Amino acid sequence: MRIILIVVAVIVVIGIVVWRFRGGKNRFPWYEFFSRGRKEGFSLREIRFLKKIAIENKLEKPQSIYWSTRQLDRCLRPALRKINADVNLSQEEKLTWTEKLLELRTKAEFNLPKYQKRIRDTNALLPRQKLVIRERSYGTFASWVVEVNRRVLVVTQPSGQKGWEALNWTGKKVSVFFWREDDAGYTLETKVQQQITHEEYPLMYLEHSNKLRRTQKRKSVRIDTKLRANFYPVGVSSSGGTSKAYVSKKKHVARIIDLSETGCAMLAGSGIKKNDRVKLDFNLTDTKRIVALGNIVNVSNTNDDRVKKYHLMFQKIGPFSKNNILLYVYNIFGEREEIEERKKRVSVQPVKKD
Repeated sequence: MRIILIVVAVIVVIGIVVWRFRGGKNRFPWYEFFSRGRKEGFSLREIRFLKKIAIENKLEKPQSIYWSTRQLDRCLRPALRKINADVNLSQEEKLTWTEKLLELRTKAEFNLPKYQKRIRDTNALLPRQKLVIRERSYGTFASWVVEVNRRVLVVTQPSGQKGWEALNWTGKKVSVFFWREDDAGYTLETKVQQQITHEEYPLMYLEHSNKLRRTQKRKSVRIDTKLRANFYPVGVSSSGGTSKAYVSKKKHVARIIDLSETGCAMLAGSGIKKNDRVKLDFNLTDTKRIVALGNIVNVSNTNDDRVKKYHLMFQKIGPFSKNNILLYVYNIFGEREEIEERKKRVSVQPVKKD
């Protein structure tokens, strides 16, 4: 009888310990929090730090700090300030902690439903979707979706090269590429059913396709910007049988119109070609300067013949610059609002008269 009582007591104690460890009523969910943290690649020391941040921010469900963009945005600012203010951490440790938290933020971002909605056929396209249309003998052109009906895809006649108005597309087999915002790139093969040239705006009818290949899935979050930048072409010199890269002293001025930690799109004068390498230099904020080496992966036209749109992929960028761009993209410290407010204050300042 005594043995039975002891066994029951032990079971009760173990049950209470497990109950408390797993959370209990109004208690911290230790098991879920630590197991999820280990799954995400955090050390025990880092998990304890995140636990402290979750408690200080009074998260109703602390473990959601690992997957909720809303909860992460609420906690990242105080967490990063604590990390940067900790005198016991080396610069390398601070950098590592910051990188891990920002990686977690990016992972949570791409788990949002809007990034999971892929399309299966061209019936899902929307008007004003830009298309890149390639034909083996004609070359590559730009087009836009005008209408999507049950029978065909109505698009503008492909343009962008000299003599595009005189081309006969009817019956041609074409390759089509398009990029869906917050999704990925898609390619497909289709056929031009009919070309309408007698309308005010020439149109084409494309056959629908359900054989879409999803490529270039977005891996970074881009935001629209209006940042001024300088860039310098990178050349290669040969001497004594060896090649050495050098940065030209010739400066080009550009305006960055969208930005991510992996690259940007910028507007600048013509003269730079696809696959050219450049050094990019710009101020993200008054105190954060970004310098990166990149490769021009695509060049497209604008409404102004003197200006081109350049798509730049970063090939070499420092970890601090990368982190600063991510902090700016996710607006962790409200830097984008501060810049806009400063611009507004400057614009409303009265002009001094002599």
